[in-house]
Amino acid sequence: MPRLGLGMPIASDISSAPVVTIDDFLWENYSGSSGEIAINYQETRTNVVLHSQDTTDAEAWTKQNTAIDSTLYEAPDNSTTANAVKSNGTGEQLYTVSQSISVTAGKTYTASVHLKKENLTFVQLRFADSDGLPRAVFNLTTGAVTNAVNVIRTQVDAMDDDWYRCSITFVATTSSGSIKPFAQLVDNDGTPNIAVSGIVLIYVWGFQLEENIEASAYIPTVDAARTKTTTLNDFSKVWDFDSANIMPEVDPDSEGVWETFPNVVLNGNYEELGSELVTNGSFDTDSNWTFAGTNGAVSNGVGVFADTTNSFIIQSSVVPASVKQYKLQYEVIESNGGVSFGLSGGSSAFGSVSLTNSVGVHTKFITSNGSKTNLQFHNGGNFIGKIDNISVKKVDPNDRWTLTSGWSIEDGKATNNGSGGLLQPTSNSIVTGTTVVFKLTVSDRTTGHLRIQNNGSTIYYVNNINANGTFEHTFTTIDANGWIIEAVSGFDGKIDNVTVREYAIQPLNV
Repeated sequence: MPRLGLGMPIASDISSAPVVTIDDFLWENYSGSSGEIAINYQETRTNVVLHSQDTTDAEAWTKQNTAIDSTLYEAPDNSTTANAVKSNGTGEQLYTVSQSISVTAGKTYTASVHLKKENLTFVQLRFADSDGLPRAVFNLTTGAVTNAVNVIRTQVDAMDDDWYRCSITFVATTSSGSIKPFAQLVDNDGTPNIAVSGIVLIYVWGFQLEENIEASAYIPTVDAARTKTTTLNDFSKVWDFDSANIMPEVDPDSEGVWETFPNVVLNGNYEELGSELVTNGSFDTDSNWTFAGTNGAVSNGVGVFADTTNSFIIQSSVVPASVKQYKLQYEVIESNGGVSFGLSGGSSAFGSVSLTNSVGVHTKFITSNGSKTNLQFHNGGNFIGKIDNISVKKVDPNDRWTLTSGWSIEDGKATNNGSGGLLQPTSNSIVTGTTVVFKLTVSDRTTGHLRIQNNGSTIYYVNNINANGTFEHTFTTIDANGWIIEAVSGFDGKIDNVTVREYAIQPLNV
C-alpha cells in the first residue's frame, strides 16, 4: 500500500539544481485531478502588477465607466483592504479596471484576481494583448467558467465569505506596450445592463500577473513588482511508491510545455504523392502510347518528335476526371528549342500547358481540368526533340488538404500566388475547447500576411504572420471544425511543416 511521504527530500539544493531528481515515484493529486504526475516544486515567482490590492491608485489603474468606493471592505485574508467597484452611471455596458504591463512574447503567464459578487454575477478576466486576447468568464455565484478563449487553463478557488480566486493561464503573443491584464465586468452574454450611479458591482482584491503555469500564492505589491520564493515544504498531497525511481528530465526554468501528444496534421510537410499513373513512362515499347498528327513516335526507348509538323504523343485515361493537382516529371533528351512544346489537345486532362524544352529532367505541378483524362505531349508545330521517363503522380493523394483558389501544393510546400484564398485540413481530430501549439514555416514571402482562424471565420487565433521564418502560437479552439489558414492582403509565399499538438503542461496518464 502507498504511504504518505511527509517531509521526504526531493533535492538537496532547490535553488541551484538544474534538474530535479526524485528518488521515489511521486503520485500527486495535481490541482485536484488524480492520476497525473507533477513535481511538487515551486520556483521563485514575481507579481508584476503594481498596487495589487489598491485599485484607487490613479497612476497604476485605469477605470472605464467605473468608480472605486473610498470605503475599504473585508478581504479574503480578513484584512480590511478590498475595493468595491461601482458603476459611474454613464449608461455604458462595460465596466473595467485595467493596468498596462509589459511581458515577453512566447512566455507563459497566469493572471489572477480575487473577486466577490455584489450586483454583477459574471466577470471576465482578460489579458488585452493585440492578438490572441486570452480571456474567460467566471460565475461569481457558482464558480463555473465559460467562454474561455486562447487560454491554456482556467482555475477557480472558492474561498470563505463568497470570495473566489479566478485565474487564466496563457501564452503572450506580443511584447509591445499597453498590454493590460484586467477584470472586464460583463454579464454572461457579454453585455451587462447595470448603469445606476454608485451601485456596487463586485469586490476586488489581490491582482497578480506572474510567469507561471498556474496561480501561485498571492504576493501583495505597492509601487514595484515583488518577488517571493516559496519554500518546498508541503507534501500533504504526495504519495510515495517505494522502489520506483524516476528522473524527470525537464529544466525547472521551462514553462512546462511537454509535447507528449502526436501531431494531428496529416501531410503537414506537403510531400505525400500518389502512385504512378503513367504506364511504360520509359518508352521501352510503343505500347501504351498512341500518336496524332504527323510524326510523333516511339523509337529506341524514347518519345520522338521528328520534325516541326503538328504532332502528339498520347497516353489515354491517365488522369481521373476530377479537379486535382499533379506532379509531372519528364526528361528532354534532345531539343531544337521549339518554344511551343507542351501539353495540349482536345482530350488533354490539363488543357494547354507550356513545358520547359531544354535538355534535362524537369518537374511541373499542374491541375487537371476535371473533364478530360488523357496525357498529351504536343510539339506545337515547331519543337523537334526526344522525351523520356514520363511520370505523373497525384499531389496530396489522400486529400489531406482543401485548397481554394490561390493555393497550390508544389514541391513539398503549400504556395499562394497573391490571390488570397483558404487552406484547410480536411480532417482535424481536435475537439472544441482544446488548447494547442500551432507551428508552421513561412518561406519566399514577399507581400501580405497569413492568419489562422476558426472554421466560421469569426475569430482569428493568429492574425498577422507577415515574415519568413518558423512561427509557434498557442490558442484554444472554439468549435469542432478545426482551423483554417487564410492568405490576406496579397500574401505571396509558401508554407511548410505545419504541426498542431495538444498543449501539455505535464506528462499525462503515466
